[in-house]
Amino acid sequence: MTRTSSLQILMATYNGHRFIARQLDSILEQSVTNWTLLIRDDGSTDGTTEIIRAYRDMHAGKIIVIEDGLGNLGPKGNFARLLESADADYIMFSDQDDVWLPNKIELSVSGMKKLEEASGITRPLLLHTDLVVTDSALRPIAASFWKYQKMNPGRGVRFQRLLIENVANGCTVIINKKLKDMASPIPPEAIMHDWWLALVAASFGKIDYLHDQTVLYRQHSRNEVGARAWNLSYLSGKLMQLLDSRQLHESLTRSGKQAELFLALFGEKLSLRNSQQTLAYSGLLAQGPIKKRCLVLRHGFLRSGLIRNISLLARI
Repeated sequence: MTRTSSLQILMATYNGHRFIARQLDSILEQSVTNWTLLIRDDGSTDGTTEIIRAYRDMHAGKIIVIEDGLGNLGPKGNFARLLESADADYIMFSDQDDVWLPNKIELSVSGMKKLEEASGITRPLLLHTDLVVTDSALRPIAASFWKYQKMNPGRGVRFQRLLIENVANGCTVIINKKLKDMASPIPPEAIMHDWWLALVAASFGKIDYLHDQTVLYRQHSRNEVGARAWNLSYLSGKLMQLLDSRQLHESLTRSGKQAELFLALFGEKLSLRNSQQTLAYSGLLAQGPIKKRCLVLRHGFLRSGLIRNISLLARI
């Protein structure tokens, strides 16, 4: 990272006292040290705030705790509030319970600079990476989150696919300031901050990815979003869902409302194709069974993996 570029890491915390110290240590142990960490706690009651204040006092100026008195905003709202406070050239996001591998920042910033060279520094840009899936004690479960989840990040950068599914995991993401400025503030109706950022980047800039694993992605009972193993039990559950479309309907309802909001906010700036895709997706559930399937196939509103798409087309 050059002297003229700045980097801020945004960490949203809530009742994370079991794991947060290890995550903070992994950030402090990065091969790149030219960064500032902004932390906002969402009303913890378990001692998390005492831990982050102690780290702040030990690393004055390096770690900044935002205490705004706004109370509990939820994960999305917490990250949205942090994003409002960010003003660096590059911004990264950190969960409280993962562990960053030592070269995460170095790889992410280097990848972003290459993306800027290829796409231009005035465009909104997002870069994300793969992860190592671990159990709660950081014992490896899978060397690649993407392979574990049967995900193809190359297909996931397409705007029409991002309408139905986000593959840019927030804890691996780095964005430039242009994307932050264009996507902020994150609206309450957005499903998650990383999904909203990915939609904006895919519409008006560029999304890229690195095959490198940069995070130990800890799985435990309190994960907000976790990895699911594609074992017999999981596949059996997926087959059972073929008989019950309620979960799919809820997911499509939420992403449809997100698309409707996206169109309302950015419709005049969207390309004709993206505008047509967003309009079609936002009204998908209002169509009859045959029309819905035709729209999914015509516009490419597909998820990652054959089984997910068979399930989608069977239940929609």
